[in-house]
Amino acid sequence: MVQSYIPTTDAHALQWMQAFSGGITASPSTYMLSVSDATAISSAVDAYATALATATDPNVRTPVNVNIKDTTRNAAEQICRQYAILIKNNGGISDASKIAIGVRPVNPSREPIPCPQTSPLLNVVAATPGAHTVRYVDSMTPSTVAKPFGATELQLFIAIADAPTTDEDAAVFYGKFTKNPIGVAFAPGDDGKVATYFARWASRRGDVGPWSLPISMRIAA
Repeated sequence: MVQSYIPTTDAHALQWMQAFSGGITASPSTYMLSVSDATAISSAVDAYATALATATDPNVRTPVNVNIKDTTRNAAEQICRQYAILIKNNGGISDASKIAIGVRPVNPSREPIPCPQTSPLLNVVAATPGAHTVRYVDSMTPSTVAKPFGATELQLFIAIADAPTTDEDAAVFYGKFTKNPIGVAFAPGDDGKVATYFARWASRRGDVGPWSLPISMRIAA
């Protein structure tokens, strides 16, 4: 899965994503993709580049701009990861072409590690005006913050409505996370509504585990 070789720091992650996007844009057919695919990837990466430049400019660095940077990075990583998985597992694309855009070819000698079939436990540990802070643990090991073996990230989804929901299909993807806690910022129009959180573990291969139980908290104005 791409998350293992997208660098952790914002600047280095952007370099990787720009190289990935640039290689596909230069020759979509090499990667068996369309021009529209390449455009979707580059648009997400460009949005992250713009947001990162704003968030690191001391003249305009604000909590809102930092949150926009984090949100656009999550979106850019998500689309890059989806296409990288397709490219990695496509036997019709040469290993050299994969390596050129930062995608490791499949190692046939490596035994895949399955995604754990436990679910996360979520807890809203702080609620301030327009924001929540969420922490997570594994349902089988709630006394430790370590992710279960085989999980490389937590995928967080949020449903915002007038009342709590138990339907994960009503939730939209918020981001993928590897560290606690998770800061969640809301739009002014969400004040007074209820945010319901769902999460699941994901593996290096892109497999996902079962959904967590939902947890809800009203958004303070």
